[in-house]
This record gives sequence, structure tokens and C-alpha cells, in this order.
Amino acid sequence: MEELTQGANCVIKNKTIDVAVQCTLTSGSSNELDVSAFMLNASDKVLQDESFIFYNQPTSPDGAVTLNCQQPEHQIFSINLLKVATDVQKIAIVITAPQAFSQAKLLRIDVGGELFYQPVKASLEEKSLILAEIYRHNDNWKFRAVGQGYKGGLAPLATRFGVDISDEPEQAIVPPPVNIQKTSISLEKSGEKATISLKKGQKLTARLKWDTKADLDLYCFYVDNSGKEDKVYYRRMGDLNKPPFIKLLGDSMDAGEEVIEISKPENIKYALIAAYSAVSNGTGSFFSYRARIVVTNNDTQEVTSHLAHDDPRSYWVSFALIDFTNPEKIEIKNVESYSNKEHFKEAFMARTGHKPASLFGGSKSNVNGISSYNPECSPHLFQDGSFMMSVGEIEFK
Repeated sequence: MEELTQGANCVIKNKTIDVAVQCTLTSGSSNELDVSAFMLNASDKVLQDESFIFYNQPTSPDGAVTLNCQQPEHQIFSINLLKVATDVQKIAIVITAPQAFSQAKLLRIDVGGELFYQPVKASLEEKSLILAEIYRHNDNWKFRAVGQGYKGGLAPLATRFGVDISDEPEQAIVPPPVNIQKTSISLEKSGEKATISLKKGQKLTARLKWDTKADLDLYCFYVDNSGKEDKVYYRRMGDLNKPPFIKLLGDSMDAGEEVIEISKPENIKYALIAAYSAVSNGTGSFFSYRARIVVTNNDTQEVTSHLAHDDPRSYWVSFALIDFTNPEKIEIKNVESYSNKEHFKEAFMARTGHKPASLFGGSKSNVNGISSYNPECSPHLFQDGSFMMSVGEIEFK
């Protein structure tokens, strides 16, 4: 049996599987453990309220998913992937407990003897958790270890997935939402800004989403309160419990998403959210992949930074600059910028007053040790919160 780490994914070999969720609490009643599944379309919304599977509604409309509550601490979904409705792209497995999952003795999800995932409980202070996703990829179904916590119980998650819970009976596990309203802001052009409010102890999440088959990589360049300039990416995935308090939740090579979490925003001054397009993608543009960045406080606000320009020859794009210097109002700015020779020349001259090096001669100056354009060089975020494309480390994958 293969064990997956957070963010990792694996092809599911069998079409009929049992997905077992085990959770043992250190205190509180195990009868308050709720395990559920959401059958979602390409927009991460349920097709209908009946696509929300829980103990009071144990079977999906297509008969593909059935919840067997053998005992509160060990619940099993029997899933026939051949029966799943064609509009369903993803099945999210969710668990809710009366205490933070960091206090659980055991937390584990198994897929039919093929693979399993055990989240790192120490970082999970929330009481609701997306454990995993089962999703379509080409002609296969795959399993992704997620381990993403949510505050506020199951109601915010159900609302996020489009379940209308206002008419649920009193005995249902999902209470009616109490003034849960999510504000969504779209930054369509470079220079546009928005703010997100963060409560003490609240995480900030940045998601790179794309809609076509491509190998894209999410990067978070950051400057911390000590002035350190560094980055979190697939070769240095970070940590939520110690510096930098930033973590990449897995490296995906599918159409879909990659996620970065910032657990202690108060330790960061600036963050630049960028993406790299692997050489194996060939000539293509981030715009054609319909790539965008969604920044959210996982509660009431989200800001999406879109791309407006089609630049088919750039390996790098910077989407959003996040300013944490006001801890109560985090500013997100759309900074759509590409690795481009002409843009590099303009930015180099603006910073140094000199032309970059070329075939015809060297340069009197450099930026971050770089004096000539290389399309593989990454962006670099400076201590003052400014950044420049193509003056960071060279990346190959």
C-alpha cells in the first residue's frame, strides 16, 4: 500500500473502491464526528443538493457513492467510479469534529488497499477538514491528498460547494448558516488592487488554477520581517509550523491547481505569487491555459488575479504582489508581468541607468548579479517590496 504526502496524487487502479476514513479523538464524543462527500462539477459546485452525501443522505442520486457508517470512528464510502455522473469532475471527502484535529490520536484515509494518507495533525487547528479529492484526469480517476483545514464547521464548506442548506431539517448535521457571505473580487488588469481582512491566527491561501493540460508550478517569493529574501516552490516546499510559515501543498503535473498556505502572515512583509511553465509545455501562454491566482482568507473573502495578455514565449509570469505591512488589511495587487527580453531591458535600465549586456558588449551594472537576459531566470522580490522579472535563479524541470 502506497502512502501519500500532502498535495501528492496517484492514479486509482480499480473502478470500485472503498474509501475508509478513520479518526480517533483524545476528548469529546466520537458520535460528533461527521464524514461527508461532495460530488462537484468543474466549477467546484454540487450538481444538486443531493450530491452532498452524509449520514442523513447516504447515497448519491446516481448510486455511485454510498456512505456506510459502521461506527463513528471508522466510516466507509463505497464508490463505483463507473457510475459517477459525467458532469461530476471531483469528489471531495470532508470530516468535521468537535475538537481541533491537532488533538486527534489518529486521522487517516485509505483507498481500497491501494494507497492511504495521514495528514500532519500538528498543523491542523481547525475542526473541519478536506481530507482528499478523487478527481478525473484524462481517462483515469486520481486521488489527491489535500489535508486543508477550514474554520467555522461544515456550514461554510457546504456553502462554498453550492449546497443550499437553508431548508435542512433540525436533525441534519449541517446547521443553517449564520450570515455567511463571501466577497469575491476580480482583478482584471495590472495595477488593480484589493484588500483582505485577516483575524488573528487566520491563514492566507493562494491557489494557482488552470483549465488545460499543462505542467505549471506555483512559486511564492517572500521577504520576511528580518529582511530575508527567499522562495517556496516544488524543490523547497516550506513549513507551516516554523519559518518561513509558508508551504506549498504538493506539486501537481495535471490541469487543476497548486496551493500555497501562509500560516503566520504577521511574519511576512511581502510575497510575490508567480508561476513557471515547464519547457515540456512547448510554446504556449499562461493566458491560453486560463491561469489565474485566487487569494483567500478561507472564510469570507477571496481575490482573483487574472491575466489580460497573451504572451506565448514567456516561461514566467508574476500574478500578484501581496503587502502584509498592515496586518489587518492585506493588500493584493495584480502585477501581471512576464519574462520578456524587451521588458527586461526597460526594467534593467530603470534600475541601473545602463543597458544590459548583449552580444555586442558587457554591462557596467547588474541587478541581483544578473547583467543579461535569460528566459529561464526567475523573478526576484526585493526587501522594499519591489520585484523584477528574470533576475532570479535559473529554473529547469
